[in-house]
Amino acid sequence: MQLKKSFPAVSVLAAVLLLAGCAAVGPTDDPFMRSLTWERYVGGDDIDRACQAGQPERYRLVYNAIEEEQRRTYDLSAMVDGGAMLEVQVIGRPALNDPKNPISVRDPLAPWRGQRAMYRLNATEYAALKQAIGATGFETPAPEGLFLRGDGFYWTASACRDGRFHFHAWASPSAEFDRMAVPLLEALQPYDKTGVEVRRPYEVPLPPYSVYLNAYDRDGIRSVPHRFQVHGNGLRYSQGTIN
Repeated sequence: MQLKKSFPAVSVLAAVLLLAGCAAVGPTDDPFMRSLTWERYVGGDDIDRACQAGQPERYRLVYNAIEEEQRRTYDLSAMVDGGAMLEVQVIGRPALNDPKNPISVRDPLAPWRGQRAMYRLNATEYAALKQAIGATGFETPAPEGLFLRGDGFYWTASACRDGRFHFHAWASPSAEFDRMAVPLLEALQPYDKTGVEVRRPYEVPLPPYSVYLNAYDRDGIRSVPHRFQVHGNGLRYSQGTIN
């Protein structure tokens, strides 16, 4: 009976998301919701919409290490005691025999959920992590027109502080990415309790993006990695129409 009742709820939720333009709702381990909202989540649209004076600080960091291999997300929310709550998710290639996410009748989507962990930072840890985020160059405007490709490495950072939304992005290869990518990973590592090893950045020869738009696998399915472009204080979203 519970299974039958869940289908209308899922259908209604999907319709709401589609009508809302696939608006992000924050971190989720639901692979269906993630596929609908990933683009907006990366750009911090939900943080932007909710940002207003008097709200606690929020940060979101997204590390894309070739999206088919690993994506890591870090959602940080300030607490009244001066500390913060950190939610980390690691999304990787699903494996049906993964003992950490075993597929079952109760949860057939487990291999696609990824790993999730929470950690509460004290005030000292939170201050140190904010300093590490600031050291990336996050305070400067994001480079207008920068492309972020899912088949490569990139970082994005979104935040709501003092009622203002901030956004920045870094893509490999670039001197800015090389300077900040590993130090930020190392600053986050003590608070990342997922137990999943980080894929460190390395040089990836990226083909022209148009290659993906005309390529199909042996089953006739076209797989196109995400592609975003920095525009204003955020992102433009498209796989094939960004010129």
